[in-house]
Amino acid sequence: MGSIGYTYKYDVSIPISDFHDIVLRMKDRLSHHSNIIVTSWGHVIDGNLHLNVTTPNVREKESDILGLIEPFIFETVVQRGGSISAEHGLGQSKNNYLKLMKDDASVSIMRKLKTEFDPNNILNPGKFLPAL
Repeated sequence: MGSIGYTYKYDVSIPISDFHDIVLRMKDRLSHHSNIIVTSWGHVIDGNLHLNVTTPNVREKESDILGLIEPFIFETVVQRGGSISAEHGLGQSKNNYLKLMKDDASVSIMRKLKTEFDPNNILNPGKFLPAL
């Protein structure tokens, strides 16, 4: 899909019974943009859904499209008992949404563990936890 335009990629975990509905909700949310393509695939056995939103002939991220996708996708996933981060981890793009799933105390413990095991910040540099 990336060859035809910019692709917003999401790797989330949700109950398998919600796979189809969440894709339909995203398509409906973006329906006034007739050229947008919403595709998905997943690992049914473990509940990982890969949701891709592609804007044909556009090569860069657009803030209005991103605003329609986020935080909607993450809020919807959490409401359905899922996780905003499945197999590919939190990384850089989802760190500010961690607060949808974890309270400040949990994030603080995560930060302490990261510092304890990686005091020089050499493991996954540039991947970070959100500010408290």
